[in-house]
Amino acid sequence: MPRAGARSGRTGTRAGRAAGPGRARRVWCAALLCAGLAVLSGCSDEGEPAGAAESATSAGTPTAPQPTPTPSSAPPSPSASVSLSPRAAVTGWFTSGGEDQLVEVMGVAADVQARHERDALIIDFTRFFETVHAAQKYAPIPDPATQTAWKTALQHLNNGAGDVYNASALGRGTEDDPKSREQIDHGWKEFGQGVKGLKTLQTRLHRAFGLDLRTDPWTTAS
Repeated sequence: MPRAGARSGRTGTRAGRAAGPGRARRVWCAALLCAGLAVLSGCSDEGEPAGAAESATSAGTPTAPQPTPTPSSAPPSPSASVSLSPRAAVTGWFTSGGEDQLVEVMGVAADVQARHERDALIIDFTRFFETVHAAQKYAPIPDPATQTAWKTALQHLNNGAGDVYNASALGRGTEDDPKSREQIDHGWKEFGQGVKGLKTLQTRLHRAFGLDLRTDPWTTAS
């Protein structure tokens, strides 16, 4: 009985020894297989074409949109080709300050004319010249014929009053001198042409553009 047990023990030891190398062999094979797979994986990564990597990189990075080429002969915008009619343009000038210029110039011209007709000894032209010069610097009327009438009337008024002033005592002239008297008479005639031009302009604004002054300076002059 003891021998059988001993043999049995030896048999178990041999089985264990036999099983030991086989198990170690399987472990070694598994390790070898894993190493081979790792090598193959590395080779597959290294063998990937460079273009594919660049494509993947470029696909992940957004690019700025390219500008759309602008045609060399683009059609003009509608607003650039649309212009105001003469009536609308003159009305805009009239309502945005032009009427004030007309009323003020006609007012001082009517006042100077009334004083002259009453044979006033001294006429102060200070306010008159300030008003006329301001109107000459103001924006022109956006209608050629109307602007010409307005500009001509202002010029007659300025030149006529200038002659009268320079030949009078205020301008250090001598009214008793024949030349001064002649200059004064000429000045009043040119001034009268300016007044006539203003009245003609007032009539044109009414007939051609339907514009009327808020007051009539010729009836309110002192």
